[in-house]
Amino acid sequence: MKQNPENHVIDILFVIALFCIFALAAIFLITIGGNIYGKTASHMESNFNGRTSFAYVTEKIRQSDEAGSISVGSLDGIPALLLESKQRDTEYITYIYAYEGYLKELLVRKDTPLGAFAGQDILPVTDFSISRADDRLYEFRITAENAEPFRILVSTKTKGGNAHE
Repeated sequence: MKQNPENHVIDILFVIALFCIFALAAIFLITIGGNIYGKTASHMESNFNGRTSFAYVTEKIRQSDEAGSISVGSLDGIPALLLESKQRDTEYITYIYAYEGYLKELLVRKDTPLGAFAGQDILPVTDFSISRADDRLYEFRITAENAEPFRILVSTKTKGGNAHE
């Protein structure tokens, strides 16, 4: 029995077409999977930054929870959380604030004038605001990059200090 050359060409073309369809489907699925992974990773990072910044601020407040040591003020006109402490007869202030896209911390002696640029970068944020609801309750709003704003209320055991300007 002789094989018809036209059938042989059609068989080869069918196999090549099937391979091309399989390759395109694989590339399409890899692209979709990569996009989903990128969006998930970005969302997880912004969620991590928002929640970690709240945990950071809350822990700093808990560490400084003494009468009159916590207050809301400013550093170079930027709203900041002020945590005052005294070590070996020297008074210190820790400023927590947002500056140039980062949540920052600056620990200085009370009589040392430093600007907001001198703080240590903690986490990337786009917005950080503080308000005082009452003597023991502080409200924080933090917005991480590419995320919805987070809001948290933190209560202290002692009454905070006065607002500094």
